[in-house]
Amino acid sequence: MTSIVRIRLACLGVFAALLFSVAVSAQQYTFRQYGPSDGLTNLGINCLLQDRTGYLWVGTDNGLFRYDGSTFRAFGHAEGIADTEIRGLAESPSGVLWVVTQGGVARRAGTQFESVDVGIKGLFLAIGFDSQGMLYLEHAKGIVRGVPKGGESYQFSMVEPGTIGGMFVRGDQVWFRRDGDLWRLTGSKTEKVGSPAGLPNDRWGSITFDTRGNLWIRSATRLYERRAGEERFADRSEGVPSALVTRVFADAHGRLFVSSNSGVVILDGPDDSHRTYIDPAHGLPSDVAGSVLLDRDESLWIGMRGGGLVRRLGHGEWLSWKKADGLLNDSVWSILHNRDGRLWVGTSGGLNIFAPDGKPERSYTSDSGLTGDSVFALLAAPNGEVFAGTAPIGINRFSAEGKLLGSYGPSSGLASEQVNALAIDHENRLWVAAAGGCFRSISAIDSGGLKFERVTFPGMPEGDYFYDVRVDDAGVVWIATSNGVLRFDGRLWRAIGVKDGLASPDIVALAIGNGEIWIAYRDAFGLARLRFHGQAVDITQVTQRDGLSSDLMYAVAFDHAGRLWASTDNGVDVLLGDSTGQGRWRHYGMDDGLIWDDGNDHALSIDAQDNVWIGTSRGLSRYSAPEYPVSDAPSAVVLTAIQGVSREFQTDDHPVLPHAQNSLLIQFSGLNYSSEAHTRYRYRLIGSKSAWTDTREKSVRFEDLAGGHYVFEVIAAGSNGLWSPVAARFAFSVQPPWWLTWWFLLACAVAVVLLGRAFWRYRMRALVAQKELLEQQVIDRTAELRESHRQLEEIAYYDVLTSLPNRRMFTEQFRSRLALARRHSENFALLLIDLDNFKQVNDSFGHDAGDAMLVGSAGLLQSAVRESDCVARLGGDEFSSLLVSPSDTSGVAMVAQRIVTSFAGGIDFNGRTLSGSCSIGVAIFPADGDSQEALYKSADTALYEAKRAGGNTWRRFLPDDAGASTAL
Repeated sequence: MTSIVRIRLACLGVFAALLFSVAVSAQQYTFRQYGPSDGLTNLGINCLLQDRTGYLWVGTDNGLFRYDGSTFRAFGHAEGIADTEIRGLAESPSGVLWVVTQGGVARRAGTQFESVDVGIKGLFLAIGFDSQGMLYLEHAKGIVRGVPKGGESYQFSMVEPGTIGGMFVRGDQVWFRRDGDLWRLTGSKTEKVGSPAGLPNDRWGSITFDTRGNLWIRSATRLYERRAGEERFADRSEGVPSALVTRVFADAHGRLFVSSNSGVVILDGPDDSHRTYIDPAHGLPSDVAGSVLLDRDESLWIGMRGGGLVRRLGHGEWLSWKKADGLLNDSVWSILHNRDGRLWVGTSGGLNIFAPDGKPERSYTSDSGLTGDSVFALLAAPNGEVFAGTAPIGINRFSAEGKLLGSYGPSSGLASEQVNALAIDHENRLWVAAAGGCFRSISAIDSGGLKFERVTFPGMPEGDYFYDVRVDDAGVVWIATSNGVLRFDGRLWRAIGVKDGLASPDIVALAIGNGEIWIAYRDAFGLARLRFHGQAVDITQVTQRDGLSSDLMYAVAFDHAGRLWASTDNGVDVLLGDSTGQGRWRHYGMDDGLIWDDGNDHALSIDAQDNVWIGTSRGLSRYSAPEYPVSDAPSAVVLTAIQGVSREFQTDDHPVLPHAQNSLLIQFSGLNYSSEAHTRYRYRLIGSKSAWTDTREKSVRFEDLAGGHYVFEVIAAGSNGLWSPVAARFAFSVQPPWWLTWWFLLACAVAVVLLGRAFWRYRMRALVAQKELLEQQVIDRTAELRESHRQLEEIAYYDVLTSLPNRRMFTEQFRSRLALARRHSENFALLLIDLDNFKQVNDSFGHDAGDAMLVGSAGLLQSAVRESDCVARLGGDEFSSLLVSPSDTSGVAMVAQRIVTSFAGGIDFNGRTLSGSCSIGVAIFPADGDSQEALYKSADTALYEAKRAGGNTWRRFLPDDAGASTAL
């Protein structure tokens, strides 16, 4: 969001004076919910499995589904599954998927499933393989064991009859519930384990072991643990809600995930006492959780009973807060952690202060003494005090505990629209970067009341915009302005701009670290790194071509490990590795858990624990490095479908396509689900062209392939920027058409030799003559068309006398500028201009003099405005102008006055000076109107006031009690 937009938002702050209602600890995770729109047509999830390839399999009340990162593919009756209520999934040691259903067992064979006769009919509930490759099935009448006979064939027998439940296979043991107790089957030996070890009788429904060897068992209301090396079970039910579906899942880090009627509880820590709740209060979109899966990229999947499939975005490293969680406003502009652990958050609705324990402590708005409701800058002083800069212009001084000590505004020497940034130099003086100037306290901040003086810079135009100010370790002050970067070492100023290698002079943010300066451009030019060698500066530009997710930047900052973070309009990027600017950029966005992709100016802060805080227009997000580091591995890539004209192929097929069927649709996916939205692909078709083609799409179609041998290859890269080391491949051939077979080509060659000599000379002469004739015709016709087009365009859009755009063209430009200003929240000015004494000139000296007056006036108007502004003649002695993106109202005033003054020298007509003057009416979007009609009306009203004032002046539309317009 641009700083122009935040000026407008500042005006909304007066309505945001709300009290805290929820603690900052009520943070939110973000989730993606999968359902029918993704191809998951049944929302009753029973079981989850990720196979060794990386596909996610989902068993539901009505069908089995495979997810490839793009869509869910259904498997049901047509694919060989006799009963579509899926109760359990397992992968055999050889990698074959097995499915148990209400009515039987099936295994995957190619793209289909085939039923397996286990010698017993009825209800199957679970499946598992032991370390010896034996297959176990939980049936309504007991446990069925399958002994391998070779391949995927098994000899089945009932090994443990009775009513059992919760079967779990680990190593060479099978654990299960019978008669309310816990039992263990080892080979042919069965023993009771639960009650002898203190486990109460219950309907235990789920059993598992964590990586520390601890045994966990779950019923609808209780959770028990027997730690490795201990003999007795311990009750761990405290803080665990009851469950309709009893499921426990242990990950590779020793954490236990427990499903419940209120989401999932994660147990962690050496004594399993730490509880993390993933429930509706923390963003989970549904209540009753069932199966839980942590995939190989450590994305958390939760199967909801009736709520579909849910994936937590990211790995739990992102937490978010919104207005509903206690913020005064969702639009966050500044964040600060002072040294006592308090969190300060500046928003468009005021200032939030949270105590070190995370609870809301204080809030300030304009109603409670704050100089403005929009808090754009926060700064901690060495003595612990905190300064807050606001819009309207003002600086508020707080004690470290959050008590308002005083405020400074225009009476203290500040003169601007808003405070953008604050810094304290080595003399303990406060610097203020503001919308219309830069200010510095006259005395040190610890000297009591502060007064400010405007800081002037040699050669810098008055009215420049000052976005950011920083002080480095050497005491040098760095300032980001709309006219370059300023450096002040206490004695001398130095300006660094386009002449030194910057892509643009308009700089919005600075970061200092690793012995270098990084800057963010206000426009979409990306970043620049500045390195100094004495007085010489080396500037390196970094853009999307170098791995950035966007070239529009809002804030930059270094963390304590020396990594550079950048907030953009498309999420957050961090530079991994060295700081050369050529390193690898890691991207985080909404699909990783960030609350909103579009950041706010300077709303990027890194605390002492290296937590990264991001302010957006939709709330506040915090990144904390995952407790358990996630492997930064490249994405696997698979071919998900290969569709020919008449049939579908498998990846290990090597088909030969008839020439009449020489088209293919190939679909692919990177099976890194945490990077679904960020995955990029590169593909090539060897045999056609070997160059890689980059794409974000997950499919490619090849049409009308020539005869020959081909190999399709594709690789993928996720948000970490690492490409797949091994490409997914598919080899195939296309038969040539009969007219390209060797015998036909030989016959054609003979015919060409026999006939060619007879016709060659004749044909060449004819072709050359025809070519020359056609070329001349094209040249002549093109010249005619260009001339006609030029004449028509000149007649349609330009005034014949002055060569200025006419009313029609001006109306189109006005409409276009209005749409652009609304889209980007920019302002512009409309000027309506009338010549004061045009009729007298016509009457006194004739129409030739009047024409000279109009032509001369057009020249004066064009000279008085910028090249990017538009000047047009609307008719008669009426002119108009659009001033594009004026920095402020004073800029409009300067242009209007310059136009009026330009007429003072008169206009030459045949050696005679014709005296002239003009009257101008000014209206500014959106303050004086938000539509074309409203702006015209406002400007016309202002023009009338200028005429009524005697002419030779200008007026801006500013409605007062009488409805009249006054000057700016």
